[in-house]
Amino acid sequence: MQEDILSYLQKIANPFFNTFFEIITMFGEQYFLIVIITFIYWNISKKQGFMLSFVYLFSTFINIVVKISVRAKRPFQELDFIKGKRVHTATGYSFPSGHTQGATSFFVTFLQQINKWWFTIIAILIPVLIAISRVYLGVHWPIDVLVALILGIIISIVLYKYLNKIYDNKTKLYFFIKLIVLIVTIIAIAIIIINSLYFDGKLLIRDYFKLSGVLVGVSIGFILEEEKTPFSNKGSFYIKLIRFILGITTTMGIMIGLKYILPSNIIFDFIRYSIVGAWITLLYPLLGLKLKLFEADKSL
Repeated sequence: MQEDILSYLQKIANPFFNTFFEIITMFGEQYFLIVIITFIYWNISKKQGFMLSFVYLFSTFINIVVKISVRAKRPFQELDFIKGKRVHTATGYSFPSGHTQGATSFFVTFLQQINKWWFTIIAILIPVLIAISRVYLGVHWPIDVLVALILGIIISIVLYKYLNKIYDNKTKLYFFIKLIVLIVTIIAIAIIIINSLYFDGKLLIRDYFKLSGVLVGVSIGFILEEEKTPFSNKGSFYIKLIRFILGITTTMGIMIGLKYILPSNIIFDFIRYSIVGAWITLLYPLLGLKLKLFEADKSL
């Protein structure tokens, strides 16, 4: 059945569909989502921006843990008639689809924040199209995207409701965040040991350390910022525009620049992405306070 679906999509492939689905799949990639999350976090609502990022990152964390546990190969690696497209985004294992699950968690969480009928259409349509695009491009099996859609919906609804419930209780919120960081770190150590002892270092684990680095950096940065240097989203249109342009430019610069500065291995991947995460939630707002791009939050 799965091969039949893949075979059919290969037969109807044409330049228009190729371009269309490659564009669609980009909506599930990190750069697009970082732009939206940082805009919300810095300019609209720190609470909603953090919860949006945390749910997305936690869902992706679960996704990668499942990937490493199952270790499924991708269609273009298994089937000779599949010509994979945009395969540079197909890092790691196949099951479940990271693009699909991440986008689903992101848009379903966003939907819970906006809660408008028109956005319901968007929140359903984009993840479904991303799911189709991943199968069309030959980088995922249909079961990969189906499970990813289900996991993304469940995780986003449950986790967002819980975070929203405890957000104003900083003791509970910080304890929960620190617990997740501890679990992520313990699993990272376990993965390194298991990979070395039982798989001769052949497990595809690099994505885990990139993702866990962002999650740790964002989480610890958020707590330190809240406790030491809380900022406000207030500001004129022009201040917010400058704030965002400078922030997203430096974020991308750090992400890309550190890739060329630091050695290429999983430990430095973790460090690089941790710095990026901490820059978004702590270091850039701290710099912004010095530059008068942010105001201090006097309500805390």
